[in-house]
Amino acid sequence: MPLNLYRRHHRTAGKCTGGYPVNLRNYESDELRRGWKKCHCPIYAVGTLNGEFRRRNTKRTDWEEAKVVAFQWESAARWGDEESPVQLIPEIPETIVQPTTMEGAIRLFLSDHAGRLAVNTRRKYEIICRKLAAFSSSKGYIFLEQWTPSDVREFRQSWGVNPLTTSKNLSLVKAFFEFALVNEWIDKNPARLVKDPRMRAGDGPRAAERLPFTDGEIRRMFEACANEYGKRAIKWSKERHDQLAAPGLIANYRYKWSGQDLADFIAVSVYTGLRISDVCAFHIDRVQASGECHIRTTKNGRKVYTWIPDWLQQRIRARAAEHGPLIFGSHTTIDTNSITELWRRRLKNLWRLCEPWEANPTPHRFRHTFARILLQRPNVTVRDVAELLGDTEDVVRRHYAAWVTERQERLTKILQDAFDEKPRPI
Repeated sequence: MPLNLYRRHHRTAGKCTGGYPVNLRNYESDELRRGWKKCHCPIYAVGTLNGEFRRRNTKRTDWEEAKVVAFQWESAARWGDEESPVQLIPEIPETIVQPTTMEGAIRLFLSDHAGRLAVNTRRKYEIICRKLAAFSSSKGYIFLEQWTPSDVREFRQSWGVNPLTTSKNLSLVKAFFEFALVNEWIDKNPARLVKDPRMRAGDGPRAAERLPFTDGEIRRMFEACANEYGKRAIKWSKERHDQLAAPGLIANYRYKWSGQDLADFIAVSVYTGLRISDVCAFHIDRVQASGECHIRTTKNGRKVYTWIPDWLQQRIRARAAEHGPLIFGSHTTIDTNSITELWRRRLKNLWRLCEPWEANPTPHRFRHTFARILLQRPNVTVRDVAELLGDTEDVVRRHYAAWVTERQERLTKILQDAFDEKPRPI
């Protein structure tokens, strides 16, 4: 009579890596069900051999290996006790492969990417890894292989962010499990088959649409810098200097930046296309006598060439004479986020004076405005704009296609030719 096999989970509470109750028994068919958590508890054989009924530990955790042991017992029609003169199962020293823990995998994943990522990108990796660790702890998971696609979907639902952010976070989760798969810590990537959330036109912040400022909005900001910014008392919270507070709470700053300072900051941002991190650290040595400017960008380290209008050159040199070579102020910190946050707050104060806004204003929209101004000019190619922005042609075409004059003219010509000789109402 053939032997039956079943897995008997550990007698000690908490020792089962799948988190199953003590002494729980399951069969191979149970583990084929969706959502079953793998574990390394031993597989037992039960049945009668040569008139003797027994339950015997195969000392195997894999079903195929346990079947081989049971087949040898059945072939010999005996249980193969250790004192038996016939050695049915050769004593081959087993190398027990310990499953990789979530904590160890996360530590190795972050250390592997530490030297190859920008500061902000590395911070995003650290944030999503902290969430991974916290979610694993809440589920009682210790090892990587306990994760299933359903767990990844549940983890995704716990974020509570807009679909665009969800898609970006999910790509990091997939990268983490792919890293584990390549290192052979798991057999398959549980996040690979989890799809990004479906986004509609109204989902997410409108800033994600790469909307540039209009000429009217830029003009309105310059007018507010000249006539309103710095002309009224700005009251702040003593706990949070980036939040307006009740009357009487005024922060004591060593230097009060004027509306002209902010207007210069906006002008440099719009007419160079530089990111806010590069504008904050703008050095007078970058500007040549001809107005040309060569900069290695902070974000990706690419060299960018641009030219600055004469009137803006004069403003930049005047600022250098007043504030030093770093025209928007020097700092004791080297943390780019801390430096840019100061100017983000000033811009937010200005944007409150310019309300209402059709779309949420952000510093990166100055860069989009630079691209829009160039692409609306005749004979300006996508390649030209890509070189000035320090991006690839594909990126420019994907994000700024609506502003490419060549594209608009070509599509208009297609429509004109298609409808020119078609029937019209009488």
